[in-house]
Amino acid sequence: MTRALHVIALLLLAILLTAGAAEARETTIYVQRVLVADAGDVSLGDLVRTSGEISPQGREALSQSVAVLADAPFYIPTSLYIDRLEAAFGDDAIVVGSRTLVIPRGALPDGEAFLLDRLADYLCGQGVLGDQKSELRFTQNLVTGMLPQQGNPAFSLRKAAGGAVEVSFSLAGDPGNSVTGRVVIPVAVGGGAQQGLKTGAPVQVVFHKGLITIEMPGRTLGSAGAGEKVSVYVPDSQRTFSGRVLDGKAVSVELP
Repeated sequence: MTRALHVIALLLLAILLTAGAAEARETTIYVQRVLVADAGDVSLGDLVRTSGEISPQGREALSQSVAVLADAPFYIPTSLYIDRLEAAFGDDAIVVGSRTLVIPRGALPDGEAFLLDRLADYLCGQGVLGDQKSELRFTQNLVTGMLPQQGNPAFSLRKAAGGAVEVSFSLAGDPGNSVTGRVVIPVAVGGGAQQGLKTGAPVQVVFHKGLITIEMPGRTLGSAGAGEKVSVYVPDSQRTFSGRVLDGKAVSVELP
């Protein structure tokens, strides 16, 4: 019974989002999961792709720098720049995706993106990566043969000196092809607020549209106190929304 209600809620949410899109003609913003880029400034336009026409205000926002890429991959959550998107495209814009892993061009063996993409998913699931940019430093990376491009990597996480986090990984592919190594995230991210919700916290996302209310499970992409705005990711819809923290573990989202 519970699962049936959950499916109904997901269908209602999809209908409301579709109806809202038709009424408001909002922009859909797709966040790239993995970006291979040259060293230097990484702009907002490098991280996202937009549908439809872009206003001059939107083009200006997309040209702004978000981070500077050096010689190490780093993770950028959508929550780091969601306010810029809302200011440029309005609260009606729909953001699809919650993060980007940025990899320096030529800094790693070809094919490393597959493993790092799954590593980012693992670190997000463990609550290690939060609402700030996080650098990934390789301390070991041993490749035998060709880098595997499929399969389920094995990860092992432990705390390192100075509050850093170290993750060991291994992935075996076709006979003779494998990769093992370690990655360190130098600075612990997502300490969170003293009160309210912390980064990665499980929440009930309460969607409102007129008299209709739908609740679905989600996860915060930043830290916020009661009444403050925070971005949340809803796995069932694979979308990111911006809402306000309610008392308890809930976030209210107004649909257009």
